[in-house]
Amino acid sequence: MIDIAGNYDFQKIKDLFSVLGPPNKTLDLFRTILSSAEDNVNEWFDSEFLKAPLARLASELGAPPSQKMLAIGAIMMAMRHHPGMARPVGGTGALVTALLNLVHTLGGTILTDRAVEKILIDEGRAVGVRVKGGTEYRAKHGVISNIDAKRLFLNLMDDSDVDEADPDLRDRLERRIINNNETILKIDCALSEPLRFEHHNHQDRYLIGSVLIADSVKQVETAHSDPAIGKIPDSDPSMYVVMPTMLDPTMAPEGKHTLWIEFFAPYQVENSQGTGLHGTGWTDELKNKVADRVIDKLADYAPNVKNAIIARRVESPAELGERLGALKGNYYHIDMSLEQMMFFRPLPELASYKTPIEGLFLSGAGTHPGGSISGMPGRNCARAFLQNQNSLTSALKGARDSIQSTVQSVFETL
Repeated sequence: MIDIAGNYDFQKIKDLFSVLGPPNKTLDLFRTILSSAEDNVNEWFDSEFLKAPLARLASELGAPPSQKMLAIGAIMMAMRHHPGMARPVGGTGALVTALLNLVHTLGGTILTDRAVEKILIDEGRAVGVRVKGGTEYRAKHGVISNIDAKRLFLNLMDDSDVDEADPDLRDRLERRIINNNETILKIDCALSEPLRFEHHNHQDRYLIGSVLIADSVKQVETAHSDPAIGKIPDSDPSMYVVMPTMLDPTMAPEGKHTLWIEFFAPYQVENSQGTGLHGTGWTDELKNKVADRVIDKLADYAPNVKNAIIARRVESPAELGERLGALKGNYYHIDMSLEQMMFFRPLPELASYKTPIEGLFLSGAGTHPGGSISGMPGRNCARAFLQNQNSLTSALKGARDSIQSTVQSVFETL
């Protein structure tokens, strides 16, 4: 908890307490957090035309808008306005390139296409990794993992090593971490021209951001509740559409455009166990059939999309999970529900980025503050890792000073 708390700007926490005002406003805030996204949009808006896309956006955390204790999804919408969102010139890959260049500049070496098969443990301490093919890499200071905690402890380590560090950990990972079977079917398209929403007062500037196809809150509810039981909600698809080349033309040949579509779908299709890729039920025929329905729905809004498509690539949930190395296709590693956030992510005993194995640290989407491209899990983990290199005395003193300062600041405000 100390490691997480140390990454917050406590001046802003003081500011929060100062603007909340009397107790009833504070209670309203907590009630909002504990309610659902649907409750909140119904409280503030009347038009279905407005409520539906807001519910769709709030449900990006991967849960139906009616689910209680997930209004944080609606609250996070405000972050899209302040501090806002940004894209690197050249696409997300440009960010990766920049980070690679930084590491190389500092004398670091980055190895890719080397699947880790095992974390090497020596006398209770992580001392390196073994990759496919048998090559071992030894660590001087420790090992940092950004894969999900389940795969790390249940698949990449000997049971005896985990049990020696924490005899309850394997069982807690199996039983306490919740994933609701929802993931993404992704459609990438090359276009000869931009989309035109002819029946909706089309303006090109609307395409600079994200486009939400959501006809009603009920449609959004179905889009997120069906995958939990293995159903594909494609009879009337809701989707998230982005055309990045409207903001950054460098990402496509002159005059051409790219488009990607995010459609929520189940990882394990009902009544299809043992068939398709990894037994999920997803086949090439099925994924393309679903993609056709999604494109048909988009064409209701942008009729030119079908003629504009030069080529497309459809990635099923099973393929997405395989490419990302994500357990059951969960790109957030574990669901971003309230009981699996902050000090509970992925489990309380792993929430500080440290693990029961000395020298083994955990980062990635499965740690606080969760998925998306924020860099915060890596930054927070780096702080914990660097602090661990200090002497025990210095670490304890830093923790004590941090707690004292935090308590004093909060109570001074109150």
